[in-house]
Amino acid sequence: MIEYQEPDAASFVVIVNQLAKKPSLMMPQHSQFQYRAWPSAGMPHVESLHNLFGLGVAEIRIDTYILSPNRPKWIMILRGGTRFEVKVKASVQGPVSVWTTLMQSDFPLCRTIVSVLQEAFPLAELPDRISGPADLISWLGDSASICTVSKRLVHFQRARGAVELAQVDVQGRRAETFSLTANRRETVVDTLAMLPGPRLPDMDYGAWLQRRVPPPVAPTRQGHDIHSAGARILRLSLPA
Repeated sequence: MIEYQEPDAASFVVIVNQLAKKPSLMMPQHSQFQYRAWPSAGMPHVESLHNLFGLGVAEIRIDTYILSPNRPKWIMILRGGTRFEVKVKASVQGPVSVWTTLMQSDFPLCRTIVSVLQEAFPLAELPDRISGPADLISWLGDSASICTVSKRLVHFQRARGAVELAQVDVQGRRAETFSLTANRRETVVDTLAMLPGPRLPDMDYGAWLQRRVPPPVAPTRQGHDIHSAGARILRLSLPA
């Protein structure tokens, strides 16, 4: 695990659950290209990204991932436990995956979004409208794999793309991950070429959770708290 130094207050802005408030909507099919890897301890990738991109913006967040066996290319996310998002893995182009955002919504979830969820989880008996995150998880029941991930992130936003570094904790398992995201495939590939070897396989959060973490026990409708599904906050000092 990489040791970081405590950040200078002037260099970083810490954001906790800072999510834009927007109405429920279905997104246009705009594609983004992304590479995500999970380096093990001692690999130089994270240090190299810091050297390439310099300072970033720090964020602390807890995201809940909802996976459907009927939609293996979908990743459903409760970002910060408040905002619902569905991303779809459209294709793989060499070392890079192509993603589209199918929908984003604050709560309550409208009938249109619930109908899409019903198709993804045909065994669940969903209502026409879902009022909050805990209700969503409860209604899905044992038809979904649900896992809560505590994240300490650093974001680097550049004109041609974005870089994200993260330390995550899920059900007591800790790992590091980084992603490169851009509107053009060549931007991601060119950045990858500047990183040291070995070239790690592209693996999104859904694939990593399915391989590394046993499926959690399905929640019930009695007093379920979306932040209790194995979530643990990491203590992490970010780079100055």
